[in-house]
Amino acid sequence: MNRVRACLYLSVFVIMGLSDAVIPILPDLSGGDAMTQSMLFSAYFAGALVTMIPLGMLADRYGNPPFISLSIVLMLVSGVMLLYFDDPAILVAARFIEGCACSAFFPAAFSMLTRFKESRRYIGEINFLLNFGLAAGVGIAAVLMDYYLKGGILVFCILALPALVMSLSLKEACDPKTHDAALQASSQAPSQTATAPHVRLSTVLFDPQYMQMWIVSFVLFGGTGVLVAYFPSCTDLSPSLQGLALAGVYLGTMVTSLICGRLRITEKRMIRTGIVITSAGIVMTVFHPIGLTIMGAGSGFALVGLVTGVASLNLERGMTMGAFNTYTYAGFTVMPILAAAILGYLDYAGLFLVTGVAVMATLVFPLRALEG
Repeated sequence: MNRVRACLYLSVFVIMGLSDAVIPILPDLSGGDAMTQSMLFSAYFAGALVTMIPLGMLADRYGNPPFISLSIVLMLVSGVMLLYFDDPAILVAARFIEGCACSAFFPAAFSMLTRFKESRRYIGEINFLLNFGLAAGVGIAAVLMDYYLKGGILVFCILALPALVMSLSLKEACDPKTHDAALQASSQAPSQTATAPHVRLSTVLFDPQYMQMWIVSFVLFGGTGVLVAYFPSCTDLSPSLQGLALAGVYLGTMVTSLICGRLRITEKRMIRTGIVITSAGIVMTVFHPIGLTIMGAGSGFALVGLVTGVASLNLERGMTMGAFNTYTYAGFTVMPILAAAILGYLDYAGLFLVTGVAVMATLVFPLRALEG
């Protein structure tokens, strides 16, 4: 395997593993205080939301490899803080730094992977490892917490050390088969050098042709967040069966990430297929937990299609990847909050049906910015 891909694959596994290794022990870290527990959970997303676009723009300017190293360093700083401190304020700060590590990693990593000739396949593989890391983080932490409360955190901090060593020798070039036409075109375009960064960012964020993709990202992944957040409250399943059902989200995403990375269909069709499958899974969850697995399968399709589609735009990749990840995290953060307001008028079944319809409604966007 190419050294760049090996480094990125190990890095995404440990970064996402650490992010979820905290989840099973949140009640213990918070001392049973609901507000502290909420802050510990949300600080990660706050860190990612605030820094995703700025770090993506800096990666465009200074190159991607340093930001892979930075992400692992930030992850280790966060992990050490979580291991050695119990003060809630320090733990919240550690989770915020953890979100910053995520922001440093994803725009740079996706930008590097899109330079490969088989970029779609590799993006599918990194998405597989992303979800595998999330599942492993929860699983390992849950198994080890009876022996050492922060055992899961320690495991992923140790695994991060070889990833850091690999990242320090990382180079921008991937291999002789790489292609980077979009980057070359953008670097040769006079408007790119003549336009101020804030003007280019405004175009990326608010131009209608790009805004369609950001809305799809916000609603689709926010919809999955609603299901994950509220499924345990709407079911009579035992905690262990609930865990298995929720693990189906990761499983579905992992399987389709590998499959769709090898399909010969356009990014637009892949995204639209993901929308249909995701919305169907959300509605199916009203009747059976298998809907969670179907929903995860759809989100795997959509994510690979969106990432490869965004990479095909004639724009600075770090900035666009930062925008995509920002809207995705915003969806995960905001839509469950909106769902809480809707629950004042609907039951859980009604909430899930409304969420499924909202996801399906994004099919109205023609996604003309994407070719095919």
